[in-house]
Amino acid sequence: MKQERIKNIILISMVLVCVYLSSNVWLKLPDFIKYKGETGEDTKQEEIAAADIWDVVRPIKNVIKYKDNYTITYSDEQDIWGKSVYVINDAFNNFNASSINESAAFPSQYLKFDFSTNIPVEIFLGQMKIENKDIQFRIKNIKNIIIDLENTNAIYIYNGENTVKIESSNINTGEISNIVKQFDFENKTDYAFEQKINGETIQVPIPLETTAQTPVFVQSELDVFDTDTINQIAKNYFKGRYDYVRKSVEVSGNTVFMYRTEKVLKINSEGLLDFYDTTEELENSSDVYDSFIRAVEFTNEFLGFPKDGYLSGVENIEYEGNYGFRYIFSYKILERPILFSRVRENSALQIDVIGDSVISYKRFIRDIDEFQMNEKIETPIPAVDVIVSNLEEESDPRNPEDIPELKPLKRDMIKNISNIYLGYFDISRVSKDQALRVVWVIEVGDKSYIFNAITGKLIEEWQ
Repeated sequence: MKQERIKNIILISMVLVCVYLSSNVWLKLPDFIKYKGETGEDTKQEEIAAADIWDVVRPIKNVIKYKDNYTITYSDEQDIWGKSVYVINDAFNNFNASSINESAAFPSQYLKFDFSTNIPVEIFLGQMKIENKDIQFRIKNIKNIIIDLENTNAIYIYNGENTVKIESSNINTGEISNIVKQFDFENKTDYAFEQKINGETIQVPIPLETTAQTPVFVQSELDVFDTDTINQIAKNYFKGRYDYVRKSVEVSGNTVFMYRTEKVLKINSEGLLDFYDTTEELENSSDVYDSFIRAVEFTNEFLGFPKDGYLSGVENIEYEGNYGFRYIFSYKILERPILFSRVRENSALQIDVIGDSVISYKRFIRDIDEFQMNEKIETPIPAVDVIVSNLEEESDPRNPEDIPELKPLKRDMIKNISNIYLGYFDISRVSKDQALRVVWVIEVGDKSYIFNAITGKLIEEWQ
């Protein structure tokens, strides 16, 4: 009897100990799960940012001037930009201990990274985890980054207003300079300098392009007739709310998915994907970097970035009293910038972010139709000839009947030309079998003139 009582006491004691230990484990487990979850999210964000940020925050072109050579490249097979990011990081990390000249002249021999827009320096500093108010105050934006090919301890940054030279023994551009100095200039585009038209000098180098692949046929990345894929995109977007979504197909061919009237996804007949979301409680965005990372994360999860995509615009936005940022991305086709007709106001990728919320997302990506590529090469009309043929002639004041033909360019605009380049133009009218046009883009002040490079005729004028 006594042995049975002892056994029962031992058994009860063991049960109590187990209950006590298990309660401790369960009490601590939520914190452990939360910690692991938060760590996973932070790690994920860092991995996304590290993997993708410098793939889209990158120059549209590289300008090289070395000895008697000058050329512009739109490709980067040797990842010169990737190597230069480390140099920029060193320059910013040692900014306060460096020699700073805020009105420096360009070096005579250089590699220049040319961005499509002024990029807020906070995006660079945020990704590099550098806090330096002095850099934000002095530099503000980054339009060009210049590597001096002779002085390996200096880089230059043009912010859209002035050029800032950063020089320090902690900066070493030697590897980059050596790559550029071994560059094969023989097979690259030549450029003409100080070309004169009617006595006026063009102040920028003119590309002497001799060939261009045309026609190039493209199609929208979204097949608007593939209902299974379109429905899956909608499911991925609405997630748990998809069962409450109303789908409709408009007479124009647009497919619309709507949750109440607050969250709408529309795919139009040309392949433009467009949504807006007002279901979230919005908070003002004050950090352009944090909002940018949110845009990058969202795009990676929602169809991804196009090949050769790059950040081409950053704007401040306001929505119902809340402030945030708009990020615009473009991309290249056949190593040339693609331009979309502004008649339809399409952008390759446009993302509006307020706080942590993506409130608007527009996507219009075109892929080359490989089945229609015939490798046909044509010779573009020289850029100078296009300018001359579109130059308005001066009328004879002595002859009132002498009324010159109206043309887009005037003589006094020649000296103000700031950029000339060859690109591909998409009129964006159909989802398939759309032929791109090879175009000359002439930038004058805040205007851009797009000319057909084969016929020389004006297609569009932008401001």
